[in-house]
Amino acid sequence: MTETALLQEGVAIFGIALLVGWVFRRLKAPTILGFLFAGLLIGPNTLGWISEEGVARFAELGLVLLLFSIGIELSAATMFRTGSRILLSSIGQVVGTVLLAFPVFWAIGFAPGAALVLGAAVAPSSSPIALKQLSDRGEAGTSIGGVLTGMQLLQDMCVILFMVFLPLFAQGDGSRPTMSIYAIPALVLFGALLPVGRVVLPRIIDVFVRFGGRELLALFAVLMALGGAWLASLTGWPVALGACIAGLVLASADVRHQVLAEITPLRDIFNALFFVSMGMLVDTTLFITHLHWFCLAVAATVLLKPAVAAISVVATGWPSRVGIHVGIGLCTVSEVGYVLAHEAMRLGLISGEWLDVFTTYIVGTMMVGAAAFPAAGTISRVLSARIRRAAEGTEPSDTRADEAPQGHVILVGCGQNGETLARVLKSTRIPFLLIDINPSRIRQAQTDHMPGLVGDATRMSILEHAGLAEARALVVAINDPESTRRIVAQARSRRADLYIIARTRAVQEIDRLTTLGANLVVSTNFEASIEIFARVLREFGIPGNIVEAQIASARAKGYGLLRGEQGGRIAYMDELLKVLQTTVIQSIFLAEASPAARQTIAALNLRARTGVTIIAVVRDGKPTTNPPAAFRLESGDVLVLVGAHAELDEARKLLEVAPATEEQAPPDDVVP
Repeated sequence: MTETALLQEGVAIFGIALLVGWVFRRLKAPTILGFLFAGLLIGPNTLGWISEEGVARFAELGLVLLLFSIGIELSAATMFRTGSRILLSSIGQVVGTVLLAFPVFWAIGFAPGAALVLGAAVAPSSSPIALKQLSDRGEAGTSIGGVLTGMQLLQDMCVILFMVFLPLFAQGDGSRPTMSIYAIPALVLFGALLPVGRVVLPRIIDVFVRFGGRELLALFAVLMALGGAWLASLTGWPVALGACIAGLVLASADVRHQVLAEITPLRDIFNALFFVSMGMLVDTTLFITHLHWFCLAVAATVLLKPAVAAISVVATGWPSRVGIHVGIGLCTVSEVGYVLAHEAMRLGLISGEWLDVFTTYIVGTMMVGAAAFPAAGTISRVLSARIRRAAEGTEPSDTRADEAPQGHVILVGCGQNGETLARVLKSTRIPFLLIDINPSRIRQAQTDHMPGLVGDATRMSILEHAGLAEARALVVAINDPESTRRIVAQARSRRADLYIIARTRAVQEIDRLTTLGANLVVSTNFEASIEIFARVLREFGIPGNIVEAQIASARAKGYGLLRGEQGGRIAYMDELLKVLQTTVIQSIFLAEASPAARQTIAALNLRARTGVTIIAVVRDGKPTTNPPAAFRLESGDVLVLVGAHAELDEARKLLEVAPATEEQAPPDDVVP
């Protein structure tokens, strides 16, 4: 490929990706779906803007960069944080999918080893598709987002480990011994690299940051990705596996979060390059020729994979709504599965023609999965409601609680905010009942002698079991916007007099939750901004009552300033400026070494020197208001001053700091 042709194809790839991504964003559709369509459009089998050689090069580069970013996410700390339930759910999903896919591939003619490898390739789900949409919708921090993220990370780890032992399944007598010279040294080398990464990498990165600036971190990360891929190619490993191991080594260092922050802007470029390349790999002629088989395979995958995942999630204690939502997020086949299939082709387990078929099938699941995920919330609600109606009266025993108290507070969510409120209610002897879908949180709450109920509060039966009819207030403190809306709406429809407080991160949710019936909506982002401006006002010496008035004014405006309502913004800023420009009251304690001690107010002449007026002097706890000019100040007095900010600063210098010049004679009226 000539240099001009490479540049031309690069312009074509990123140009069409930019255009299609913008169109899909305007249509509020997943941009990754647009990238796949862009690849289909410009690939060698359609418009032919990119040659087959170029497709291979760009696909390999995109895969290397993408697997490197996945490797950074797969830190040991992240794995431990997933928890045992997510680990069991992931194992159940992977094993269940392999058991379903293995007989299918075996039945169509693959050897048992190849069928097992392809079954393992089907098991993982595409992380960028689900996680990108979770991030765009602000749901990454929800319980569903946590389960989905944890399961996808564990899936990727399982397939990467499977890839290390892949030569064990290779056909031919000469390939099986490679197990001893390939897999075991790989694991030993990887184990040796982790402590080296923790010790050496931070020092190298520190040198780059100290002498080259933070922008060199992104270059260092890309160097790690390409270097890992290059070293893997020299040893016969898959280049994508080498890049992923490089990311894993970097993830073991304490600076992984700093590196992640620097390469975050590049990750969208990695995603665009990879998914456009995946689209270009699709053989459209093959797809059209065998359209019915591809449609059947994709349909079976996007129906059976979610079912297996949902069963695994529900079996470990999550509600059916969470299981179905997570299952839909896991309905695709992952880019890691493509790497595994490509390596199987390289080892002779499958032919190049079957790799083309498998690639087209993977892209089909990605397209359907990317299009289906935005509707996952609605689908999970509908299906879980049907399951609930079908299982009416078969409530699990662990979701039941003791008889709910009268006039109590129902607190939904045992996170940090919920736990803090629960402890305050307990200390003030206000009756309450906790609801959470996580059994471990409720068990912990019960260990701390706090009443709890395991269940999904979006279900009216759970709210009723918690004593909704007798409750005095409902507090919804969860990180799931959709569930919060549903809980508020259901509670309001049943109790018009109930006091409902809802917590949200996004300010945009305030109007919606208020319309649904919440009496008060607390935005964590806005409350943080209130705390910041309150501290700034206090730092400038604004009196406490004015600070409190400003806080009340901001909240009374219904968060209009933060939401960008222009009228509220102008009025609020004018009011704030007036406060900042007015005089301020401040008190100053006279220490023993203060130059003002033992001087009269007339001799101090503070008003003429600074513009500040002494309106009161507090001595021994007794105030003297409007003290006369002959009033003599003593150490230990508290002066109450009024003046502008700059004037008060000058007065403070005169009253608190003794002059550093040589000793001067005291004024005439100072007692020696």
